[in-house]
Amino acid sequence: MKKKDNILIIKHGALGDLIQADGIIKSIRLEHKNAKLVLLTSKKFINLMAMCPSIDYQLIDNRSSFFNILSLINLYKKIKQCNFKIIYDLQNSQRTYIYRKLLFNKIKWISTNRKDHEVSGLRGLEEMLKENLVNNKNVLKPNVSWLSIDIKNQIKKNEILSKYIVLLPGSSKKNPTKRWPYFSDLEKILIINGFEVVTILGPDELEIEQNFSAHILKNLSWPQLAGVINNSFFIIGNDSGPSHIASCLNKKGLALFGPSTSATRSELKRGKFQILKVDDLKNLTANEVLEVMKKMLNKK
Repeated sequence: MKKKDNILIIKHGALGDLIQADGIIKSIRLEHKNAKLVLLTSKKFINLMAMCPSIDYQLIDNRSSFFNILSLINLYKKIKQCNFKIIYDLQNSQRTYIYRKLLFNKIKWISTNRKDHEVSGLRGLEEMLKENLVNNKNVLKPNVSWLSIDIKNQIKKNEILSKYIVLLPGSSKKNPTKRWPYFSDLEKILIINGFEVVTILGPDELEIEQNFSAHILKNLSWPQLAGVINNSFFIIGNDSGPSHIASCLNKKGLALFGPSTSATRSELKRGKFQILKVDDLKNLTANEVLEVMKKMLNKK
């Protein structure tokens, strides 16, 4: 029996980028149907990506300082012993460029060569596959339904009605300007308008828990988070990883953008999931978001 080729995919994060990479990973899986597909990623995403059906195995990259020679040697040994035939670099960072030049310059390495695509990083990866004769038709069609689990018991336990709206008030703690400040106001208005509301808070958002009065779900696992989103009626969030999960589940929803990040480059808009871009998030009222939501719900 012929031994399987080992193929390495590098994608450290962030969460939204990793979720969006589902279509790319699926394309690579189809290109190498009989190979063993290994993902090199950050430790915090190991449990999440363990559910991905396209990935066979994972390696952890702690991304230690380059002055930490021992860590670099250990990483080199881990990758070297796998005898990879091809490395797909979906991170395309300065770090992975150094890996390529100093550690693995004899392995076929597919990347964008750090070229910044005029539209988005995702489109750059789409071109990368095309240039290397890999079918790229799935790149812009990520589908992370594999991440979602059945959460009906949890919904019942929290006495949440079946038709509910999810609010995602968090985003990266490193970039607080991405956060729309009026989610608690929106919650109140939604309740007045007869909607069932579920607010999801991660570890970085627990300090705002007291601002909300309806259903609050805290510190969910990745599959639970995806399950709650997948079972929802509508989602409203910031430019965040959970919003990317909603987008890649093809849910009807809305991501709110201010001037700090590019709505276009985020590639969050797809299918039923839309983007509301404003010049200043502080000037966007809860009533304005409600009206946009109502218009989306009225569309067939």
